[in-house]
Amino acid sequence: MKMKKKLASVLTVIMLACSLPWQAQAAAPIVSNKPHKAPVATPPAVSVAQPVKAVPEPAAVKSDTAAKPAAEVKAPKQAKPEKKQKKAAAKKSKKNKEKQSKVQVQQSNWRLKVAQQKLQVLGFSDERPSGRMTEATSSALKSFQKQHKLKADGELNDATYHKLTWEAFAKEGIPKVKGKEIVSRAAKYKGVPYVFGGTTTKGFDCSGYVQYVFKDCKAKLPRLADEQALQGIFVTQKQLRPGDLVFFTTYAAGASHVGIYAGDGQFWSASSSKGVILSSLKDDYWKQRYYGARRVLITNGEVNK
Repeated sequence: MKMKKKLASVLTVIMLACSLPWQAQAAAPIVSNKPHKAPVATPPAVSVAQPVKAVPEPAAVKSDTAAKPAAEVKAPKQAKPEKKQKKAAAKKSKKNKEKQSKVQVQQSNWRLKVAQQKLQVLGFSDERPSGRMTEATSSALKSFQKQHKLKADGELNDATYHKLTWEAFAKEGIPKVKGKEIVSRAAKYKGVPYVFGGTTTKGFDCSGYVQYVFKDCKAKLPRLADEQALQGIFVTQKQLRPGDLVFFTTYAAGASHVGIYAGDGQFWSASSSKGVILSSLKDDYWKQRYYGARRVLITNGEVNK
């Protein structure tokens, strides 16, 4: 019995020893002598255990706005028509004010330039007129103001400007000739026909007629109406006196027609339709075309404010 047990043990050992090579061969990989492609690496699978981080929303976009459908998102409020109109009106008003301001500056510069010219005429300054206030101009104005008992502040106020223009006119204007004399001579040529460019009693145009009348009284005036409009000093209709010149805009812009004021709202002129005639400033035709008036006779006196 002992021998049988020993024999069985030996057989068991042998069988175990024989089975080991087969297990090793089964576990070993099969090697081929044929060329083969390298295995393609595949990305590791995402582990279910690691949660994917959510991408945060931009700061400017609200979460509740993104969640709503497009139809529910409110459009930006539009300005009411009234507000737009008010803004447009305010903008236009601002532009107009700026424009008016520029015009006022230009007028001020022109006025100052005229004052500088008058200061030269009167011998208060030898500075070239520039339309800019300088120390020399201010000093000259102070000297003029002191001499004529005005407020000596060196500024070009209305009182100073009017006095300046009058004193310069009194030095350069037509002396001694009286307004009544001019009117009497003007009436002498009543009925003389109108001739464009005419300067004689055979035929006058408007400025030729006025120049001829003044020449008769030994007073000089330029030939053309727009040149005559630059002579003397400005006067209003209320300030008119016989012998002053009145101007109208007719066939051309500016002073294109001139007459001699006769008093009582009437004036003498060479009209293109009736020749030399006495007309009224109140006539619709002349009233609508009135341009302005100038005083060229010193004897007609200083213009009041």
